[in-house]
Amino acid sequence: MKKHIIIVGAGYGSLALANLLARAGHTVEMFERNSMPGGRTGLVSQDGFRFDTGPSWYLMPEVFEQYYKIFDRDVAKELDLIRLTPGYKVFFEGTDPVIIKGDLNEDVHTFEALEPGAGVKLEKYVAKSEKIYDLSVKHFLYTNFQKPTELLHPDILKNSLSMLRYAFSTIDNHVSRYFTDSRIKRLLEYHMVFLGSSPYQAPAIYSLMSVLDYKSGVFYPRKGMYSLIDSIASLGQSLGVQYHYNTDVQSIDSVGDRATGITLSDGSQHKADIVVSGADLHFTETSLLPNEKQSFPESYWERRQPGPSALLISLGVRGSLPQLLHHNLLFVEDWQENFKAIYEDYTIPKSASIYVCNPSKTDASVAPDGHENIFILVPLPAKKTYTASEQEALTARFIGQFADMIGQPDLASRIVTRYIFGPEDFRTVYHSWQAGALGGQSHLLSQSAIFRTQNKSKKLDNLYYVGAGTTPGIGLPMCLMSAQLVYKRIAGTKSGGPVTHIEPLEDVQ
Repeated sequence: MKKHIIIVGAGYGSLALANLLARAGHTVEMFERNSMPGGRTGLVSQDGFRFDTGPSWYLMPEVFEQYYKIFDRDVAKELDLIRLTPGYKVFFEGTDPVIIKGDLNEDVHTFEALEPGAGVKLEKYVAKSEKIYDLSVKHFLYTNFQKPTELLHPDILKNSLSMLRYAFSTIDNHVSRYFTDSRIKRLLEYHMVFLGSSPYQAPAIYSLMSVLDYKSGVFYPRKGMYSLIDSIASLGQSLGVQYHYNTDVQSIDSVGDRATGITLSDGSQHKADIVVSGADLHFTETSLLPNEKQSFPESYWERRQPGPSALLISLGVRGSLPQLLHHNLLFVEDWQENFKAIYEDYTIPKSASIYVCNPSKTDASVAPDGHENIFILVPLPAKKTYTASEQEALTARFIGQFADMIGQPDLASRIVTRYIFGPEDFRTVYHSWQAGALGGQSHLLSQSAIFRTQNKSKKLDNLYYVGAGTTPGIGLPMCLMSAQLVYKRIAGTKSGGPVTHIEPLEDVQ
């Protein structure tokens, strides 16, 4: 039965869900407060530079491939993908940098050079990570956990003891069972930054991320990361999705236990059979719904750990920076103290491990001739507020740290333009809970899988949530999965695994 569905927010998960629903024959309207789609996957053109201001790692390629197959499209052609070889470069304080090739057969030699015997151990570590990854994709990441029996699948039961061991051990403890060299530990733990967690708190299940580095590889869409948004929105247009930009949603309206639509800031009302919010989940619950309709009120969020905030520094630099690759990680020696400051003490670390993207190494169109395009991500604690002068001081400080770690003392004098996006911007532009940069809670065990904030309201039968704030979690691939999970809820499908095809829906609740 054809329904009129309204989606609040045009982030990646929302865009992906809109396409699935439109494919099924529904009328889908999206309302976005900003002037362009994409949410945190942003784009800024400035002084001849094109800055991607959001996610810059294209990981879990099979998730994108599977999503586009639903629409009979080839993701490699849609996004013009290139595999980065080598994958990335890691700078350490006081020791030589390390290059990760993204090929296990080659990277074992790199590990062996860092610690005798580490090459063989890496093969064993990745093999176990691959088992966790496969099990998670098949039985957890694409599952809404609506039926207890979903946890009784033979594959899950067969591996239940090992999965429990991974669940109740931290990433750091798990890595430490294999390796002693601190550089190797950091190479295998850094993924937690992009999942908004600390390796000293997140469960060892997330060691599955290592498969992406050493088996799947790192890719890049030749037209930049924002081309993911262009592609998925273009697909939506071809399916009849209606987009409304610069439209601020003031409330989600309801009668009894049913959402009836939305009211915009200009007072206009728009009716719907189903409402989905891809806006910040905390904002949706505590600001768009009245108290009596909130499934997750403020008291709920007081018990949850937010992911980190961040300072995003985009720089146009004159001349070349030959010491960099496309992806670069700069790891400080005070590794554990860095995570403790951000996730436990909520203080700015004395020295921060940072991520640096240099896309002009791969794509000459992102910078004028003779210049480099640099994007620096500095994780910062959530819950804090920053004045303009404090943010400016932090910007100068971390540009200086970056210059020191790559051995480029004249970097500051070569900056010809810059674009800064900080914690207060996340708070105001995206209504981010606690100024979070990644769109959701951290991935503690108590905030993962069946324990993560669910994607359906408990108070309104036809209100759903999509994106990084709900299941399965943070990241662009997770947002594609989140879209499929919500689609299955609306379609009444309770089976696990990804959506493989879409037929017209007859009875939507």
